[in-house]
Amino acid sequence: MGQKILINTFKWGSILLLFFYFQFFPPERAYAPEAASSPFYEVIAIPAGKKPDQLKSDLKHYIQKRHYPGGRIPIIFAVPQTAGLPLYEPLPFYQPSAVRYIARSGDSITFFDPSCACGQELEIDNAKRMISLQRTRLEEALVVRSGLYHYYVTKGHLPAKLAELLRPFPGNYLSQLPSGKGNLLQQKNLLQESVQLKQGFEYRSGLFNPSNPWFSLQKAVRLYQLEEPNEQLEPIEIKIYEPSYRLLVMSGRNIVRSYPIGLGAENRTPTGVYQIVLKVNQPLSVSKVYGTRGLVLSDERYAIHGTNDPASIGKAVSKGCIRLDNQDVEELYSLIPLGTKVTISKEKAPSYTSTNPSPRFILPVRPDEQNPLRVYHWNN
Repeated sequence: MGQKILINTFKWGSILLLFFYFQFFPPERAYAPEAASSPFYEVIAIPAGKKPDQLKSDLKHYIQKRHYPGGRIPIIFAVPQTAGLPLYEPLPFYQPSAVRYIARSGDSITFFDPSCACGQELEIDNAKRMISLQRTRLEEALVVRSGLYHYYVTKGHLPAKLAELLRPFPGNYLSQLPSGKGNLLQQKNLLQESVQLKQGFEYRSGLFNPSNPWFSLQKAVRLYQLEEPNEQLEPIEIKIYEPSYRLLVMSGRNIVRSYPIGLGAENRTPTGVYQIVLKVNQPLSVSKVYGTRGLVLSDERYAIHGTNDPASIGKAVSKGCIRLDNQDVEELYSLIPLGTKVTISKEKAPSYTSTNPSPRFILPVRPDEQNPLRVYHWNN
């Protein structure tokens, strides 16, 4: 009898001990976003003029060099090389028009006539649609991560919620939070994350590592059902090439957008490295010359802004500011968070023949991103 009581006491004691252990030391849940429900596409440029057998051999070497995680080879969508496109490098923000071949699992390859528009090819049409959706969702992730990165650099900590990136001017890192589903979410309550957003993004600030802030953000902010490129992206930045009258939005070596610009007459646009310190919706001026958006540089005499004179784009006529067409500056405003690095140089822009994708990446702006208390006097 005593032995039975001892056994029961030990049994219930063990249960209670385990209960209290898991209450105070809960096991860390493995972080694994929902598996992708659609195939991942990787766009690459290949040399023109090579025969299919040569291209197959090149593809084999390319796949071996890439070391895909888990051996999962994406669908390779190969485009003929044009000026400015690097050969055999992933092009995560490139929207293809022509196609040379589509390769599945690295060995099943369908070749197409590179001079053919192939508008009636169902496989090509479906692939282009998937690549477009994949690119947009990757842009959404990149914009949110870039906003969080600059928030951390400025404040020394991450926000408790992603919605803190949507503070009124001058704390408006972003205008809205993308949906994470390839379309843009308009929220009724701008400072609360909606159910739809939670289904698209997973934000786990506990995975952030201050010793490696940018790369750890790629773990802390994930999108469900999105496989990402097998390469490290970089925070969004702006590069302005004065001789080419061109502004590029970059992520590392990858061109995200390319815009024609207007510059200062008589070399009045300053060269150097700056940051975006203010984002102003509908900036006020004496003569309404700033267009619909303004992104102010750390030298606050200068801004990147729209214009009421679209004919000035591609010319050196301002007092130093960088002008964009209003539609272009509205998209730029959506892509660029506060703190973004801006480099203005006398170098020529790299050759790049791809047009910007359509539809544009436009986040609806909010009334509280305006600054009605100040009339700006930038060096326009």
